[in-house]
Amino acid sequence: MKGKNTFTKSEIVELKQLINMRQNAPYDEQKRLRDRMRDIGFYGRDDWGIVDCHVCDLEDLINSGNIIVI
Repeated sequence: MKGKNTFTKSEIVELKQLINMRQNAPYDEQKRLRDRMRDIGFYGRDDWGIVDCHVCDLEDLINSGNIIVI
């Protein structure tokens, strides 16, 4: 695992915001947003196999217990 699987509530809120921003961002800005997600410790593709991450993907990881929110 490149990232982590335990996040604070505030990190989850920030990740959701970044995911939403990335969905609407031009391609050249998406990399910067993904880098910010990685700075938090979320590696969607490497750790979870998610190619086009949506908020529902993050919520599925939380609901399944793969990601723990503290």
